[in-house]
Amino acid sequence: MKSLRDLLADVPVIDSHGSLDLPIAGLAYDSRRVVPGGLFVAISGFHVDGHSYVGQAIERGATAVLVAADSWQREAPAGVTLVRVADSRTLLAPLAAAWYGYPGRHMPTIGITGTKGKSTTTDLTAQLLDACGRRSGMISTVEFKIGPQREPNKTRQSTPEAPEVQALLSDMLAAGCDIAVIEATSHALSAGWNRLGGCAFDVAVLLNITHEHLDYHGSFAQYRADKARLFEMLGEAATPGERWAIVSADDPNRHYFFDAAPAAARRLSFGFAADADVRAEDVQLTPMGAHCRIVTPWGAREATLALPGRFNLGNSLAAVSIALTQGATLDTAITALAQVRAPRGRMQPVRCGQPFDVIVDYAHNPDSFEQVMSMLRPLTQGRMIAVFGSAGERDRAKRPLQGAIAARYCELLVLTDEDPRGEDRAAIIAEIAAGAAQAGYHEGRDYLRIPDRAAAIRAAIDAAQPGDLILLLGKGHEGNIIYADHILPWDEAAAAVAALYERGYRE
Repeated sequence: MKSLRDLLADVPVIDSHGSLDLPIAGLAYDSRRVVPGGLFVAISGFHVDGHSYVGQAIERGATAVLVAADSWQREAPAGVTLVRVADSRTLLAPLAAAWYGYPGRHMPTIGITGTKGKSTTTDLTAQLLDACGRRSGMISTVEFKIGPQREPNKTRQSTPEAPEVQALLSDMLAAGCDIAVIEATSHALSAGWNRLGGCAFDVAVLLNITHEHLDYHGSFAQYRADKARLFEMLGEAATPGERWAIVSADDPNRHYFFDAAPAAARRLSFGFAADADVRAEDVQLTPMGAHCRIVTPWGAREATLALPGRFNLGNSLAAVSIALTQGATLDTAITALAQVRAPRGRMQPVRCGQPFDVIVDYAHNPDSFEQVMSMLRPLTQGRMIAVFGSAGERDRAKRPLQGAIAARYCELLVLTDEDPRGEDRAAIIAEIAAGAAQAGYHEGRDYLRIPDRAAAIRAAIDAAQPGDLILLLGKGHEGNIIYADHILPWDEAAAAVAALYERGYRE
């Protein structure tokens, strides 16, 4: 059992009251998860201040408490060791890494960041590595993977809090994983959160960067700097071997991220640009996939991808780049690429032998609608039919924009529930419909209002003709639909399969 002194080895302490040599039975930042003899780390969050729950943590058996000095000016509780630090939130990561024995130091760890495509690329990378003989673990918005076992990420955090990250890495090691792939968000990388501290990255990957999350980061410059922290962390890796900085050649910020990496790290670019180290040439796209020639420093091969969209091909180039740097042969990587499947809810094809295409995607805002629909429209022979809603108690301004964008690209819209929460579901749909109406669409002919999402999917399938494409947007991988008084379990792809089966289609 580790002592409190062991856990504080990499933690700058302002002062402490009580013994540092007591054994620690557990680490928790939620007072409800404290175990007798455990350490409680009090964190000031956006909605809840953990310092208000110190008493509850002690009642549950905490023998040590770590607090932020600015948030705790009281004396040490009787019989409990009190440790004061400058910022308890950012120090949760080194504490967690120490508690779990620094698992990131014992296997190569890959971090993937970017504004779009992180979840897909993280999953594709894990699939390619496994096909090339590795045993991978994965942390993504959609799923956690430990060897061959997958489970949904139910935290609604793309990158979980540091103790969960370190626990997953520890479980990967215990299961015999020899490499880990982590979706690294800007929030998790920022100095204010530091959820990925102690991960000891060996490979850092940038997919792209656009203006997003500025409500948190404050400016694009800070957002970019927070993402670049992943590349700076290459200097913290402890495992033997090369460090790799891998960046999209198509992004204008590529040199900024290369410059953030330590000088000893090797550089590799990927993309569609003529000077990309790993690039796609002679690209042929269809609504369900792509064919191209992939040129790399390791050679060139013809490649087929069974995932739709140019951006999925870009994500795949990143995954191939990673696999090649980790010892995969080009032949093995290209063969594996033809077999990869889409992550749940990320441009996920649904195939039951029907004469039209069905794709499930998480697109849920105007930017993602524009990206998905503009890419698929030229590739679709027939009509495009979109089934979507908009989240309740969230940005209302985007609703008519979603309706207008969908009307620009699609011949039929089926407006339905996403997560109404406490809002009137009909009012949400009406705001989306207003955008479609402004674009000249008429209810009953060009768009339908069907709040029940399962019924909306059935209506879209009933309307589809050979050569059409149905887009099921907004829910993606999410496992429920949230209403004011209940939560409905949900699986978008399964709902589509059920509707197709009802119409007599089979795989």
